[in-house]
Amino acid sequence: MINKKLFVLVLVILIFSGCGVNKEVEVKSIAPKSATPTIVSPEITKDSSKATVQDSDTLDQFIKKIQPKDEHLQKIIKEDLDRDGKLEYVLAFGLEKEEIYNIFVVREDAGYHIIDKLEDPVIVVHLNTDVKIMKLDQTDQKFIVVYSIGDGGAYSEGFSIYALENNHIKSINSDFPNATGQGIRTLKDTDHDGVFESVDYYEFSDTQGHTVVVYQKYDGTGPEKKEILYKNKSKKFVYPSDPKAVILNYLEVDYLMKWFDLPFPEMAQLTDPAARQTYDFEDAIDFSGLAYLSYWGLDLSYEEISGDENRKVYLVKGNSEEERVRAKKEITFTLEKQSGKWRIMSIELNDKF
Repeated sequence: MINKKLFVLVLVILIFSGCGVNKEVEVKSIAPKSATPTIVSPEITKDSSKATVQDSDTLDQFIKKIQPKDEHLQKIIKEDLDRDGKLEYVLAFGLEKEEIYNIFVVREDAGYHIIDKLEDPVIVVHLNTDVKIMKLDQTDQKFIVVYSIGDGGAYSEGFSIYALENNHIKSINSDFPNATGQGIRTLKDTDHDGVFESVDYYEFSDTQGHTVVVYQKYDGTGPEKKEILYKNKSKKFVYPSDPKAVILNYLEVDYLMKWFDLPFPEMAQLTDPAARQTYDFEDAIDFSGLAYLSYWGLDLSYEEISGDENRKVYLVKGNSEEERVRAKKEITFTLEKQSGKWRIMSIELNDKF
């Protein structure tokens, strides 16, 4: 009986001892799994944060190193410009936000270094106001576009396009009214085909308020498309009311036709077919003022040689003393009144005596 009691007691002790060992092993096997992410994850996050800050500090130091005197960083753009898998930085420096004077393209390759500096092709007084990265056609090419405005009396705006090729900045096109210092040149995808055009607006303060718009591919290649607009109140050709105004309108349009190699539809109304010839009026008149917004009309003298209610003949000359000395020719216009409108019937360009 005693032996049976001892056997039962030993058996109970062994059972409880075995359960205790198994439970401890199970806890030990679970605990490390739950502890691993709580210890390792914060270290990874911390390390990546340090790396980001370190890169930024290095770039900041490089920017300070190349920063032109008295200028400040106005804009920074990060982009893979030449599609080689390496990022470039476009750094624009200037006195203030819309007054940029120096633009560098920088790359990080075992340290930051300047690839190239953008050369400014605009030759008249101006301000570079912005720089952008743009796609201008249906390829993946990315261009640097610098926008500019005039810094003189008349308003003007334009742009310059660059591309990164073979580790050098290549000038693709520059479109700014360098000749007159006034006018608008802009980039637009006018026909929504994915290819941008250079759109040039030539505005004149002539009798009809003409604006000639010239469209061409953004890089300045290919054919030009031209359009004539009227900025007068009616937005269309308004027939002049008196014979002198007809002559002035004709001379202005003749000059613009030669300038743009573009037919103006009103010429067919102002002149008889017999008068539609090519004349070199610049031997008689100074047209230079026509190109400026301050233009108020050609300085002409009209001497009526003969005339009545329906027919008039005028001798037309430049009115200034300088023109009278310079001019080699004189112009004679014969006009007739037809259906209530004065029309040029003949033109004679003769040597001045």
